[in-house]
Amino acid sequence: MAALFLYVVFNMLAGRNGNLDLYRCVSLIGYCMLPMVVLSAVALFLPQGGVAIFVAAGVFMVWSARVCTRLLVELASCGDEHRGLIAYACFLIYTLFSLLVVF
Repeated sequence: MAALFLYVVFNMLAGRNGNLDLYRCVSLIGYCMLPMVVLSAVALFLPQGGVAIFVAAGVFMVWSARVCTRLLVELASCGDEHRGLIAYACFLIYTLFSLLVVF
């Protein structure tokens, strides 16, 4: 669902010039999920409910969203002018996954 959300948002922003395919969007979200996997491994060694796990989750969320945004903008022909909106959508997706790891 997250990949479909990002695919629709990006193609609505790009208009008729949108050249992002659904399979490319799914693979980008999956590839950028790697920091979330590292977060889940790090979360095993951090105390639950502490400040450290929330700080680590924030760092890994920003890392994932930044990499996904950069790759989406590089792949798309008209992504530079909408970089902030794409980054916001990516950040929401990876926030959801980090909440699943933290709680």
